[in-house]
Amino acid sequence: MRLRLLSAAATLLAVTACTHSGAAPVTGGGPTVLPAPAPPPSTHAPELVRLGPSALRYLVHRGIHTEQRIQGRTVTLDRGVSAYVSATITGPADSLGYPLVLAIDSLVADSGTFLPPGVNLAPVRGLRYLAHVASTGELRNALPSDSTLAWTAAQVFGTFQGFYPRLPTAGLTLAAEWTDTVTTIDRGMVEVTTTYINHSRATAWEERSGARCLRLEVTSTFSLAGAGAMGGQPRELSGSGMRSTLQFVAADGRYLGGEIRDSMAITVRFPEEGETVPGTQVSQITISVLP
Repeated sequence: MRLRLLSAAATLLAVTACTHSGAAPVTGGGPTVLPAPAPPPSTHAPELVRLGPSALRYLVHRGIHTEQRIQGRTVTLDRGVSAYVSATITGPADSLGYPLVLAIDSLVADSGTFLPPGVNLAPVRGLRYLAHVASTGELRNALPSDSTLAWTAAQVFGTFQGFYPRLPTAGLTLAAEWTDTVTTIDRGMVEVTTTYINHSRATAWEERSGARCLRLEVTSTFSLAGAGAMGGQPRELSGSGMRSTLQFVAADGRYLGGEIRDSMAITVRFPEEGETVPGTQVSQITISVLP
């Protein structure tokens, strides 16, 4: 087939060359066949996708594998936690975005998961966050209904910063591609500031959860730094790594979940003891829409 296409192209080039050489047109032997006119350029604007009002339930599973080198030996820690989350975005939007209510219906640790001493996940059920989400996916002014329970959830699960995909201000279109820098602050066991350099691409329209949606692929490099205290012991964090993200946004503006994988080298420093603990961490977050 390729040879045929190449031959056809060569023939077309030869005919074009002869026509442009000034040779007289051949008359007689049949009517002259004129080429078909080129179709007019499309006047349809590309289909835009923006986050918008929705009411969905998600299952969010976060798994982390950590290895640290402590006093000459390697210590391994695995943690897996599932959160059943209700997310309601309502309209109309105001200057901050759409009003958003995120509620943790339950928080369940995987079998064998180590939890910090004194942490009880049962009371976290019903914890709510009131926030705004912009059509670009940025979460703003998230306030928990109970700060103590939010602290408990953050220790084992993290926060919802970055839960929604980040989209261009003008909306997401098929084949869109861009690079941006995003800085987040997570106030968990230690307050951590992370800066991501993201390269994003909208690669295809797909069917997911019974809806037509755009597939968004993001590759990122990131660096982080933080400080805080655990058990009354000050500590400092620094690290860097890579992240791969796959997310789906429906044509009607609903976020239909995805998957996030990252790996990083991380260093924990205990300033009072003058001790430094290097380590690595690999994590995966899977977000699925529930019926």
